[in-house]
Amino acid sequence: MNMVEQKYQLIPGVELRKGSNVMIYGPTFSGKAMFAKSTFRKLINSNYGGIYVLTRETAEQLIEWLGNDYNPNKVKIIDCVTKSMTGEAKDTASIKRVTVMDLTGISAKISKFFEEFWRSGVKDVILVFDSLSTLLMYLNIQTVFRFLHILTGRVKMTGAIAFYIVEEGMHDEKTIVTLKQLFNGMIEFKEENGKKYVRFVSSLVKTEWFEIVVDENSVVIA
Repeated sequence: MNMVEQKYQLIPGVELRKGSNVMIYGPTFSGKAMFAKSTFRKLINSNYGGIYVLTRETAEQLIEWLGNDYNPNKVKIIDCVTKSMTGEAKDTASIKRVTVMDLTGISAKISKFFEEFWRSGVKDVILVFDSLSTLLMYLNIQTVFRFLHILTGRVKMTGAIAFYIVEEGMHDEKTIVTLKQLFNGMIEFKEENGKKYVRFVSSLVKTEWFEIVVDENSVVIA
């Protein structure tokens, strides 16, 4: 039985179905980005195809982190950093470079990668978007919402699993409430007394807070 049929256990008591769109939300350095990366790594090593949209680091930095787990046939990257920094950056078959404000370009490249996976027989895909907060620094919430409405719809239609990182403290409550409409739930992170915690919240489920340990390669529930 493949992993999607079994569903994917996110944290204890929470299993993601195909077509799920999930916000990852919490303060800086709480483990959000590493949670997304380590989940991405687990799934590409379980026969998923992976699409990673980067607005805070380059494709090369992600590839270095993945190390031997990087396979250009299974990992597709949309780098929104390099072109903005240098103005000159070459695309490859598995790496596409755009500016962070080019939502049309980002959307088109995500669609192209989905189609490539589908044509090659890869039906299970994980998408990570790191991060929506960067988009909201440059673009208004209405523009970002329209972009996400299309993207989350595509994820549902293709049966993928998608995670979208949002920084706590960078946006007003109205913006967060607006974004939440698009997602099936939220993985929430917090820090208290020098310890880090995670929980899952949706309209149907609210788990307890689980203590986590974050290192440079993983997020582990203590």
